[in-house]
Amino acid sequence: MNVIKIPAKPQKGNAAAKEEVKRLRVAAYCRVSTDNEEQATSYETQIEHYTEYINSKPEWELVKVYADEGISATSTKGREQFNAMIEDCKKGLIDMILTKSISRFARNTVDCLNYIRMLKGMNIPVFFEKESINTMDAKGEVLLTIMASLAQQESESLSKNVKIGIQYRFQQGKVMINTRCFLGYDKDENGRLVINPKEAEIVKRIFREYLEGKSCKKIAQGLQRDGILTSRGKARWHDTTVRKILENEKYMGDALLQKTYTVDFLNKKRVKNTGIMPQYYIEDDHEAIIPKELFLMVQEEMARRSEQNACFGRKKGFSANHPFSQIVFCADCGAEYRRIHWNNRGKRSIVWRCLTRLEHKDECRARTVNEDILKEAFVDALNEIVGNNEMYLERLKANLEAAINAANPESAAALAARMAELQQELIDRTERRENYDDVTEEILNLRELQAQADMDSTAKSEHKKRIRELQRFIERQKCKVSAFDEALVRKLLEKVTVYDDYLEFRFKSGVTVSVEK
Repeated sequence: MNVIKIPAKPQKGNAAAKEEVKRLRVAAYCRVSTDNEEQATSYETQIEHYTEYINSKPEWELVKVYADEGISATSTKGREQFNAMIEDCKKGLIDMILTKSISRFARNTVDCLNYIRMLKGMNIPVFFEKESINTMDAKGEVLLTIMASLAQQESESLSKNVKIGIQYRFQQGKVMINTRCFLGYDKDENGRLVINPKEAEIVKRIFREYLEGKSCKKIAQGLQRDGILTSRGKARWHDTTVRKILENEKYMGDALLQKTYTVDFLNKKRVKNTGIMPQYYIEDDHEAIIPKELFLMVQEEMARRSEQNACFGRKKGFSANHPFSQIVFCADCGAEYRRIHWNNRGKRSIVWRCLTRLEHKDECRARTVNEDILKEAFVDALNEIVGNNEMYLERLKANLEAAINAANPESAAALAARMAELQQELIDRTERRENYDDVTEEILNLRELQAQADMDSTAKSEHKKRIRELQRFIERQKCKVSAFDEALVRKLLEKVTVYDDYLEFRFKSGVTVSVEK
């Protein structure tokens, strides 16, 4: 074998000594997971530390200190700076990454290892200061797997501690609400809910319009049209947003705690609590925007609309496009009448037809009612009441007395007394560490009975209110009604039944008037 040496070329001056070595492009990543003052200081300190440390190394060149503030590390989703750093690595802008510890980089073992291996494939090492691990070392990945698993266990333990702390506060009756996403309320210096007057008016409008007959969709469209913003400051309203407001017990001053719970501490997924976790109901926790009586009326109306949709097999929700929607029924088969645009031999008109006849023509031969006839008949029914006001006022007075006598305050008081006894028994057994399953079951049953009693009381109250409304209408109406007014339909009318030769109007006060049409 013949080896030939190739001598180095002679250099002029000190060029060989001054040969510039390419500097390593180094980035740092740091993160704090909460927003409090102490952590904010730590956040700033970490940025300052890495900036000075990297700049102090002549062989290093600082690319950037990537820093996420107030972000959880259990998932890399939502960590903008972390994701930006990974993208810059893919672009070839970074040669090495420094970070304080594995727990600052990622507490999710899968995420941690996936990103480390991705970076390793691009020949980019990550150096963890606290653990003294360089991912390009032979022992790096073994140590990393162990340390990342420990970090994940630490996160799981912390999650459990937080969950226990939240449940303890729930047991103490402490309501935790982010008012930035909750329309109608702010928090005072003690963290208690206080009414935001401007937003409270929006809440009152939603409840009022719903009881006037509007659907959630119509209410949302009206709010959007009037330029009213949601609790999150968005211009667009959804019917689901309106429905959640109508169902939220906090607007009547109560609070149901732990409606949802976290099922996975890594991805923070929350689901509806259907009895898996305990719940806590606090009555009269804060000042109400909506009176309880009014709130329960809305719940009853929501149940009525839902039941009506189920009875007639509707897939869509309640429609309030027309005041007669969902209150006109067939006397023959009991089905609802639908409003349709009719083209009969070139003549266009709007009519109301029985749903059974529309879908199964042979099963029902109920008459079709022209909308103008329906409106005229309603005006005639009102004028029948106005023209015979003394008779109808006397009938309404009798209805009102019957509604008042139907109330039964004694049973409500008995339920409340028994509930108080059971609450005390529950406390006593808890202190004695005795089984209290039977007490809990009876409390739940009593709560259902109380809710039903409240609903019944509300229904009676609503009935009395409707009677008084018709009384006031009769007393104030000095002459016959001359034109159709859809507001009167929404306010006074409960149901229209279509017969072959007449229409029967049942008013919310209990009065019924038949009109031949």
